[in-house]
Amino acid sequence: MPDGPPDGAALRLSVDGRAWTFDGSRPVVVGRDPQCDVQLADPQVSRVHLALRREGRAWLLRDLGSSNGTVVDGTALPEGTVERPLEPGPQHRVRVGGDDGPELLVHYAPAPDPRAAPAVPPAGRREVVIGRDAGCDLVLAADPMVSRRHAAIDVPRPGTAFLRDLGSSNGTYLNGARVTGAAPLRAGDAIGVGSTTVTWDGRAAALPAARTATFSARHLAVATRNGKRLLDDVSFTVRAGQLVAVIGPSGAGKSTLLGALTGLRPAGMGRVTWDGRDLYAEYDHLRHLIGLVPQDDVLHRQLTVRRALGFAARLRLPQDTSAADRDERVRRVLAEVGLSGQIDQRIDSLSGGQRKRTSIALELLTAPQLLFLDEPTSGLDPGLDRQVMEGLRVLADAGRVVLVVTHSVLALDQCDRVLLLAAGGRVAFFGPPEKLLSFFGVPDHAAVFRALDDPGWVDRFAGSTLRRDYVGSTSQASPMPPPAGDAPAPMRPAPVRQLVTLVRRNLAVVAADRLFLALLVGMPVLLAVMAHAFPGEAGLSVRAAAGDPAEAQQRIIVLVVGAALMGAALAVREFVAERPIYRREHAVGLSPAAYLASKVVVVGGAVALQSVAFTLLALAGLPGPDDPRVLPWGRVEIAVAAAAVGVTMAIAALAVSALATSTDQTMPALVALVMGQLVFCGGLFPVAGRAGLEQFAWVLPARAGYAAMASTSQLQPLSGPQPDPLFTPTAARWALDLGVLAAQATVLLLLTAWALARSVARSSGPR
Repeated sequence: MPDGPPDGAALRLSVDGRAWTFDGSRPVVVGRDPQCDVQLADPQVSRVHLALRREGRAWLLRDLGSSNGTVVDGTALPEGTVERPLEPGPQHRVRVGGDDGPELLVHYAPAPDPRAAPAVPPAGRREVVIGRDAGCDLVLAADPMVSRRHAAIDVPRPGTAFLRDLGSSNGTYLNGARVTGAAPLRAGDAIGVGSTTVTWDGRAAALPAARTATFSARHLAVATRNGKRLLDDVSFTVRAGQLVAVIGPSGAGKSTLLGALTGLRPAGMGRVTWDGRDLYAEYDHLRHLIGLVPQDDVLHRQLTVRRALGFAARLRLPQDTSAADRDERVRRVLAEVGLSGQIDQRIDSLSGGQRKRTSIALELLTAPQLLFLDEPTSGLDPGLDRQVMEGLRVLADAGRVVLVVTHSVLALDQCDRVLLLAAGGRVAFFGPPEKLLSFFGVPDHAAVFRALDDPGWVDRFAGSTLRRDYVGSTSQASPMPPPAGDAPAPMRPAPVRQLVTLVRRNLAVVAADRLFLALLVGMPVLLAVMAHAFPGEAGLSVRAAAGDPAEAQQRIIVLVVGAALMGAALAVREFVAERPIYRREHAVGLSPAAYLASKVVVVGGAVALQSVAFTLLALAGLPGPDDPRVLPWGRVEIAVAAAAVGVTMAIAALAVSALATSTDQTMPALVALVMGQLVFCGGLFPVAGRAGLEQFAWVLPARAGYAAMASTSQLQPLSGPQPDPLFTPTAARWALDLGVLAAQATVLLLLTAWALARSVARSSGPR
């Protein structure tokens, strides 16, 4: 393309007096090959060295596996893994091919964004509509958390205005408080929509002028109930575009600090601000600006990267986001973390570094301006450790604050600032990484940690010029107030839509796990084969057994215990195994009711089908009940009771899973659950009339399940002794037995819901 001034988001490249301009309609390839868009005839340049491509109004640069590497503004670019966003405006210096390679100057100046123009009520209208749709008066197309028609400002007459939410997924906020109904607007008010803040000047709504925002913590303190200090007077300030590493010995309060900075576990004293706004006071809105990558993976490893992020996008993005927009968002964040080539790869087949980058991509779906990571390089080898930190460097360069808690010191040179916490959660250093060793007067980072045995370093830093230069003034003229209670719960929009998405995700996880799917199908077959090992040909027919109920009793015990075993085995690990996923999704708006219901639907449905199949297979070729009570088919009536037992036991196992703190605790609980059903079902020995024992048996699903099957099979006559009233062979008694199972399931569901809430509350306490 001929040389000319950049227009719109056009890209201008220049080297040694030559210049090129590209409009972004296709990627630009730079290399030594004559077929490249920009040919650099230098031996240090690879034949195909790097590529630049336009995405929206931005340009991204990627090294294509060159021999001598690419350095952008003094930072080496990882080979072929990460696309480096280039900021508009400033001229970027790209060294192509080593220290002596040619220097390529890159510049683009995007056209003015029409979103920045103030929006006033159009002629003939008294309303300003804010949203993602192109037809809105103030268009916020770049914010994925904004609904298509998000909010409206009504201007009934000059000087008077009211703000309304238009049924958005994430709510509308006025000066940090969620809007319900029509809220009066005054000049200078801040309107929060998604991750964006709009200002109202009395006559028009507009985006604030672009500036470099700062993230600041002042005098943070956290203590346990017994008075032990976990954080003590922690203060620091960082700018957007900076990467900060938080290091320190174990127990120094790094994770506690992360909870305080994200607002998930607010500090007992102190303030956290973003761009001058108090995070705790305006948390209801500012939470949309925060992305948190916990130490544990928060994605289902059985799914492909595309499917896992696709389900997350359905849960996190506004419900009016189209499927095409969600897919595009997934592709964009994967390109940003350098995983475009792994989009259709299963997560469990990725390397440790790639899995961590997938977790980062998950948080980038909502375009957070503050990205926090807890031990992202834990368990990675040094090479992957550095690769992850280089990727975080790129994410920070895109204009975010990126703060990473880490034990590793291998890639601190990638960071702009290092925060070193000493024992007791006190700051022993904050500043550029190149000043860390000189401040302590030691040759390596290991010696820094050894030096922290001397508590005097905290006071030395407090009185140092480093603190004055990089922390600034933090004098407390008046005591800092504590945060006003717990953070408000996030909006949990469209629970039915969430339920559908969660059910689809659960089914996808089951279908992707071939071994689990084989066990799911094979277990009722295997149990049915074992059931046929019992002697006798009378099945459940007392008449065929010449009035002897022994064979029917044995077979009913097998059916009841088999259904209980399948229900418990399928559900006992469901919650505890994916607790990190649930905690993170709960924090960003997942409905607990939808989550629990999705598990009951999928697990309960699978167990019901298993139980019915097991019952029919176990009775194949054998006589069924002589005279069923309710349904015209005795085997089906027995199968319904078995399914009820299985589903109730599955819910009981879900409660155990929600209460357990580790998967190791679930196996003993599984054994105890199943053995209890066997012993107290009422088939091995009578439990009716035995004080204490009978009442205990009432809470076990097998007791009512066995009684329902006994009623169907007429294990005791209508007249004569009645050793167990639950066995009475009448339709009313059968219905009562099923009603008991329904009541048990309801109580167990409530217990499970309480245990789920408790598991989240447990994660929110001081650590």
